[in-house]
Amino acid sequence: MSAHTNNNQHSASIEHHKAGPWQILVESDLLNVLILALAMVYLGNKFFPQILDQRKKQISKELEEAKSARIKANEELEAIKQKTERVALEIEEIKQEAKKTGMTIKKQIEQDTEKELESLRLKVKREINSSQEEAIQDIKKSASSAAIKLAEEALSKIVKNQEVQKKLITEFLSELEKPSKN
Repeated sequence: MSAHTNNNQHSASIEHHKAGPWQILVESDLLNVLILALAMVYLGNKFFPQILDQRKKQISKELEEAKSARIKANEELEAIKQKTERVALEIEEIKQEAKKTGMTIKKQIEQDTEKELESLRLKVKREINSSQEEAIQDIKKSASSAAIKLAEEALSKIVKNQEVQKKLITEFLSELEKPSKN
């Protein structure tokens, strides 16, 4: 009987230990988890919309700033494109102006060279004429001297009178000094 009694007591104690739903909640920390979950839901409902609203505002603000920055960047890009086009046009104008200036300078150099060549030709021609004139004068002098000498010798043989010789020589010299027709 004692074994039977022991079994009965053991069964009674198991039945006594069978817990109800409240006891399970209290003993298994399920109640703590539920309270914590409810607190989280409550706090989440209270603060989460504010956090989401702030985040939404921040994202909207950042989107507006990004949009504004994009618009500004597009405007700057357009300004840079226009400036680049203006610079390209200015470069082309400068090239054209440089070509015109180069052509003008080239023509001026050609004209100056032409004038210098003409001036040199005239100078050379004058020098040639001057040298030619000097040579002619030298030849005339030499010829005159030779002619006078020959004339004196011939006259001294022909005319014995000194006065007549001098008169003839003077006439001859005056004839030689007259400008030639050449």
